[in-house]
Amino acid sequence: MRYLIDGYNLLHAMGLLSGKVGPHGLERARLALLGRLCGDHGEDTGAVTVVFDASRAPPGAVDKEDYQGIHIRYALDCEADEIIENLIQQEATPRQLTIVSDDHRIQQAARRRRCLVSGCLDYLEEMERRRRRKPTLPEAFLKPESISNQEAQHWLREFADLVDKPNQTEPQP
Repeated sequence: MRYLIDGYNLLHAMGLLSGKVGPHGLERARLALLGRLCGDHGEDTGAVTVVFDASRAPPGAVDKEDYQGIHIRYALDCEADEIIENLIQQEATPRQLTIVSDDHRIQQAARRRRCLVSGCLDYLEEMERRRRRKPTLPEAFLKPESISNQEAQHWLREFADLVDKPNQTEPQP
């Protein structure tokens, strides 16, 4: 599944953009969002595109860049909504694309193309459920809390010729 995310919309839903935020605060919030998306999507970050309005783009921003595999688009000459709508229209397999936004205009454009639509809070809840469901390692792969007496004796015999002086690097004859 691929994701097309309305960046500032999701930042607001996460509570990372409340009240007045200066340029440094905005960049920290943006990086926090991208870090979270990396953690949520793991090896599938290449399937994630985030669109941000350019009026709040970092200084010297280009219209496209990648962040640890996540595709980022900045709306330099228009609004983010327009870019998202254009990406929805250009999508060859819209049923395999999930649009993440609370913006009704974007949701309608997505539904017209038969994309999956997720509100920001629904998306965040789904990512949280995935995090909780992540498989744990089987017991055979987990580090044991202690070793058996037999293992301890084996390693004591194995390293018996080493000197037990912490600052000494070479064994003495």
